[in-house]
Amino acid sequence: MIFSLPNMKKWLENKFTNCLNFEHTIFLTENVLEFLLQKHRFRILEKQYFKEHSIFYHVCKDESIDTLRVVLKNEYDENKKLFLDMKKYYHEKIFSLNQILETTNKKIYLFGAHLFSQYLIYNGLKNDKIISILDNNPNKQEKRLYGTNFKVKSPKILKEQDDSLVILNAGVYNDEIRKDIESINNKIEIVE
Repeated sequence: MIFSLPNMKKWLENKFTNCLNFEHTIFLTENVLEFLLQKHRFRILEKQYFKEHSIFYHVCKDESIDTLRVVLKNEYDENKKLFLDMKKYYHEKIFSLNQILETTNKKIYLFGAHLFSQYLIYNGLKNDKIISILDNNPNKQEKRLYGTNFKVKSPKILKEQDDSLVILNAGVYNDEIRKDIESINNKIEIVE
């Protein structure tokens, strides 16, 4: 069997809001997954990391694995601390973003017609100055971001703007999105 797993523990360490949400409803770490594999008599043939994004596994059935010796390490305290650290991080980040929003005269956009934006908005980001949500996906453009009144626009609207600011909070995708925005207009201020 070959499959991949989001590197959720690393995502949580990096404070990525897509760690636990409607797409990833269970905090499945390497440790838990490997416990489950062994408990069901699967041996890991190969494991590869794709950046800090995903972990790829190649496993096979192995009836010789003694499931009575398989023990799950307790990571409760460690994981709870990571979650509390993330909560504190976003409390401080949203406070800082709100200060920027209050003082800037630039046109403000929020990137990501997804939970990246929803998380910030529903945890206190002041959005009265935000013009719209930006997203590269044409299927989301000209539609409303669920749970908000914001229309989604293509980042291409930034092409001729010199007085704009984009809030970017897309976790592992930040670098890719930043490069895309800079290729459209390198005068845009991007705040992460």
